Amino acid sequence: MRENLRQFEDLDAVLLAIDPHEAWSAKYLLKETGFSTDDVSYPMLTDPSLTVSAAYGVAFQMRIHTELSNRPATFVIDKAGTIRFEQRAKTFADRPTADQIIQVLKNLN
Repeated sequence: MRENLRQFEDLDAVLLAIDPHEAWSAKYLLKETGFSTDDVSYPMLTDPSLTVSAAYGVAFQMRIHTELSNRPATFVIDKAGTIRFEQRAKTFADRPTADQIIQVLKNLN
C-alpha cells in the first residue's frame, strides 16, 4: 500500500494502519522486516488493548504459529463512518491488493 500512497491521496483517501502491539514492538517488527518508522508515511495506530481490533471483529481470531493473533483485515470507511468495503483474511497473506482498494475508492466517487 505504501507504494501507492499518492493514488490514495489523489482519491481523497487516508491510509491508516492499526497494529495490535505496543509501540516498541511495532517498531521492532518494522526493523525486523528492514524498515523503520521513517519509512511509514501514513498514520499508524498501535492498539495493544485491542480496543479497535475488537470493535471491528478481528481480535484474536487467527492462530499464527502457536499463539492467537488478530485476523488481518482491510476496511474502507467513508467520511460518514460507514464501512463501504471489508475483507477479513482467511490466512495471514489473504489481503486485497492496492489496485483492488483503489478500484473500490474510485467506485465510491
